[in-house]
Amino acid sequence: MASAANRDMRRGYGSKERPLTKTLWDRDTKSPSEAMNSLGNFEPDYRSVNYARYYDPALARKEDENLWSKRWLLAAREEELPSVGDRLPIDIGSFSIMLIRSGPDEFKAFYNACAHRGTRLCEKSESGDRIRCPFHGWEWKLDGRLSRIPSHWDFTEITPSNSFLPEARIGRWGGFIFVNKDPDAPALEAALGPIPRHFEKFGAERRYTQARFRKQIAANWKVAQEAFMEAYHVLAIHPEGIPIYGDTQTQYDIWADDPAHVARLVTPSAIPSMHAPSNVTALEAASITAKGIEAWRYPGTPLPQLDEAGDLRAQIAEWHRETFRQSFGRQIDAPDSHMIDSIQYFMFPNSVFWLSEAFPLIYNFTPHRTDPEQCFFDVRLLVPVAEGQPRPPAAQAIEIGVDELVADKAIGFGGFGTVYDQDAEMMTRMQRGVRASPSGHSHLARYQERIIQRWNELLDRDVYGAV
Repeated sequence: MASAANRDMRRGYGSKERPLTKTLWDRDTKSPSEAMNSLGNFEPDYRSVNYARYYDPALARKEDENLWSKRWLLAAREEELPSVGDRLPIDIGSFSIMLIRSGPDEFKAFYNACAHRGTRLCEKSESGDRIRCPFHGWEWKLDGRLSRIPSHWDFTEITPSNSFLPEARIGRWGGFIFVNKDPDAPALEAALGPIPRHFEKFGAERRYTQARFRKQIAANWKVAQEAFMEAYHVLAIHPEGIPIYGDTQTQYDIWADDPAHVARLVTPSAIPSMHAPSNVTALEAASITAKGIEAWRYPGTPLPQLDEAGDLRAQIAEWHRETFRQSFGRQIDAPDSHMIDSIQYFMFPNSVFWLSEAFPLIYNFTPHRTDPEQCFFDVRLLVPVAEGQPRPPAAQAIEIGVDELVADKAIGFGGFGTVYDQDAEMMTRMQRGVRASPSGHSHLARYQERIIQRWNELLDRDVYGAV
């Protein structure tokens, strides 16, 4: 239930010339999508967060016990394992599994440890018709059944009928593979909440990973994720975006339907922020937005000829639809918002899915195995498979170290590399700052930081207890 204060809160800051997201949605030239017709059902009121969760090893251990071991976690895309026998390791904190394509349309998640003496079975992306321990040569079939033990005479109590590799659960949606260690957890479909309905026309299953990087950051995984849960920071960290992104006009929605915990952030494009100078025009915002989409997604494509007297967002969206059709051989009838805006869906605890043709991105935030003040930020560019063409191979993740820049190493992300580097620098400063804070807790905004409120409320409720 919402408090009286929350019921009366101001939900964004806009004007007639620079409207809020909901007003722009009401003006959309296409029929509203399922996503646009659905608003959140939960009002958080959890404005103070104890900083210990960002560095305390004891709380990181509670995350291992009560979070990573009990929730559905995004592990991979199906196209990363195109052939039977393909496998790769998935490491989330101290949790490690081997994900394998065990059949033409079957995947399994085995605990990444040999039943003999615990050696990791999978260290990198590889393939084969058997799973073989590199230490003593024990072998299993792709379905996890024991195949061979060298010197079996010394292990007569172990047979193919009583020895199987232990499995974690697998869940699949839209070409994504999720894993869960908890045999009693509700099904993945229940945990996804509104996401499958809202993404139905996005066709995630007909896409592939065109570009990917994994950046190590000197900050806790929650510090990293929370940087993307609000548009409030755009003015200070990304001032170049103020003329074209409506950060103050951003809409935030939260769905709370146990076991599904989903939130959404929608920042409109092609419209100036209320922070932008009054002389920044809608035409300027629209022109820069179109140039940005062209430079990143469709280099060399002729830009739209914009009519200042018409609906500029609609014109860019229609240009994008036609460019999409020419590039992928597919018709698309998505609303204007879906073609040009930043629409991010957060799935508790650590994944983000963008419902956007301008920014078809996937984020995943995972903890370091031993250091709670380090994490990994995994980013994918998920683009459609061209009509009538075979699915291209998935891009391998480019590993980027703590002291390396995304802009220098990541391929395929255009100007986003610089944006991510701006964010990463601030994440590290925040990580150092929470250690120095005399109060030991945050003071969160009522509206713009409500997703951060909700995620931390869930962590206190289900993972840490009161801290």
